Amino acid sequence: MAVSLFVALAAVVYWWWPGIEGSGDLDHEPAVLLIGNGDLKDAQTVVSRRLIEEGLTVAWVDAPESWCDVPGVLESADVQPKLGIVISLDSPVSFESCEMDTDEVAQNIVDALQRFDPDHSVVVTGLSVAVDPVVVALQKLDVRVVDPSSMLADIDEHVDCLWWDDCLPDENGVGYVIVRDSEGLTLAGQQRVARMIVANVQ
Repeated sequence: MAVSLFVALAAVVYWWWPGIEGSGDLDHEPAVLLIGNGDLKDAQTVVSRRLIEEGLTVAWVDAPESWCDVPGVLESADVQPKLGIVISLDSPVSFESCEMDTDEVAQNIVDALQRFDPDHSVVVTGLSVAVDPVVVALQKLDVRVVDPSSMLADIDEHVDCLWWDDCLPDENGVGYVIVRDSEGLTLAGQQRVARMIVANVQ
């Protein structure tokens, strides 16, 4: 009975921790605003939990397909994040569906970010193989880019464990994880992306 009560209390504190810490009102002033689709959207639960564990409130907005539409999403967002903004669009459709000049698109996104207070605007890339030229242009405009590709791998490829991974033993007893399968990023892959995001918005 005592153990069950402790577990229940721990769960309540876990989800209330952002409020206890005073790290933003979820509806209007979350600590972090995430705008994502594709692999980042699929990792929403994992990314949110990692941010919450750091005492941060989180709000999500579904990202448009094209970089051309991101400024409009930013301008219409009815929130004022206190700490950071994270954006990730599925490549290559993100830039192939945008007919504007790459540098112009990047500048429009940077201009739209100016209405927000946070210093930590982050673009996540490297979740797919295709290099995104808009991300390259944003980086040239001093937008912070998070690229977890060095921690990811091809479909069903064995990857060395990191300290937080739940490892599987190979035929030699050496631990490994699979970070991507035919469905996309696995839980292990999502954890790696989430940890890099958290490290770059604080």
